[in-house]
Amino acid sequence: MGCVFPLLASTAPIVSHSSQQSQSLVQTSPESPIDGQNNPNSVYAFGSYLGTGVYRAADQNATVVSIPLSFDFLKDESSQTWLRLPLSFGFFDYLAKDITDGELPSSVGTMTMTPGIEHHWQATANTRMEAYLDVGFGTNFDTDANVAILASGVSSLYDFSLAGEDSVWVSRLRFAGYSERVGKLTDQFAVLQTGVDIGLSPRWQWLNIQMQPRVFAVGYWYFNELDFSQNTEDETIVSGSYEFGATLAFAKPLGGDLLGIDRIGISYRTGDGLNIWRLLFSFPI
Repeated sequence: MGCVFPLLASTAPIVSHSSQQSQSLVQTSPESPIDGQNNPNSVYAFGSYLGTGVYRAADQNATVVSIPLSFDFLKDESSQTWLRLPLSFGFFDYLAKDITDGELPSSVGTMTMTPGIEHHWQATANTRMEAYLDVGFGTNFDTDANVAILASGVSSLYDFSLAGEDSVWVSRLRFAGYSERVGKLTDQFAVLQTGVDIGLSPRWQWLNIQMQPRVFAVGYWYFNELDFSQNTEDETIVSGSYEFGATLAFAKPLGGDLLGIDRIGISYRTGDGLNIWRLLFSFPI
């Protein structure tokens, strides 16, 4: 279940500058589910689900790291169940150049923790199914704001062979929402993504671990347009995006079961004015 650390930016801003010197990273139009003005907690509450990385939108930057931890619970020949513990941390004023310079962030600005259950099962000989349900909370340490978070998703993975190499076609439907008060859903979003991950023929051996190069392509469609605008004169409306990349897959995960780094790779995502580079450490779709 490894970690994903996008390198330069992502399609969804998770954290906002909450100090008086800066405005929220995201603002929105009335029809948008990500409301940075009226619902300022939206910009970090969905940290574990919208993506992670060093964000750039409306000439502002912020960094988020998501750690999708999971632990085996039940397992048999055709199914497996995990206890999920997705964690997301947001850092203000910490950019890509700070990472390359070896500098560490001075403080944590936001955090989300959404424990839940994930279940995988074999539907047919070539089709695997996945589903999860998370219930948790998020907090902004600068403003002392707290929210309750609910998230769920279902996926299908169809295994096939292309030019003699194992490949997979993945489709996922995901939902997340949060509440500031009991009994009322403050904000929500839903996204459909589908794509293919294709294995290539070369193989290498490193420290008794077999490695295989792979390429992938995936599309994202949001059920509501996401607005990454800072003001009405500078709008970045996102209704969909496309991503292409390459990874090096390991037959045995690095870092053991805790980190589970099973790939290293890079990708580029574009669409509706966004340009994103991601550094990958897990299955990319």
